[in-house]
Amino acid sequence: MKINNIDNPISRNNQKVFNLKAEKLVREASDNFIYLKDYNKALSQIKEALDLDPKHTKAHLLKGDLLLCTDKYQEALLSYDDAVSSNLTCAQAYGSKAGVLDMMNRQQEALGCCEKAFEHVNYNDKQLLLALYDQKISLLTALKHYEKAQQVLSEAFNNLPEEDGNYLISCYGNSIENDDKKDVSNLVLQLVY
Repeated sequence: MKINNIDNPISRNNQKVFNLKAEKLVREASDNFIYLKDYNKALSQIKEALDLDPKHTKAHLLKGDLLLCTDKYQEALLSYDDAVSSNLTCAQAYGSKAGVLDMMNRQQEALGCCEKAFEHVNYNDKQLLLALYDQKISLLTALKHYEKAQQVLSEAFNNLPEEDGNYLISCYGNSIENDDKKDVSNLVLQLVY
């Protein structure tokens, strides 16, 4: 019995081959970034990983995160664009790009990226889903689209674990108003009961 059709050339062509050295460099860069706060070493490792595998989505994402932490927003945005280019279905890349655009006061573009992230998000990834709902509600509120923000808050409450839905309500419940200027407590009551 052949495992994973290793000897099948058609199957092999459809699988992404990982460069193990690039994977190791990305893991080490992540550790240097998160635990040691050694941004220069992490960036150097990411550059080396991207030299080995220019379409390494995680490397582009990590590079964007590193650049964002050093206040290089435009460069971070380019790295997230590279992540999107290397994987058009990477919800995290769209979400990260939306975050940078929001920080650059480009909320309408950020909202478009957030929408793209929702097109590709795995609804089982509750952590990313929570972050995307949080981001989308924040953007809609900043753009004064209160009714839509209220709808997204309701959707989030239905799609997330109860504690996450309650968290979002506690964050945005008082700031979201609909066109009639009703208190959002009505929304909370509708969601809870």
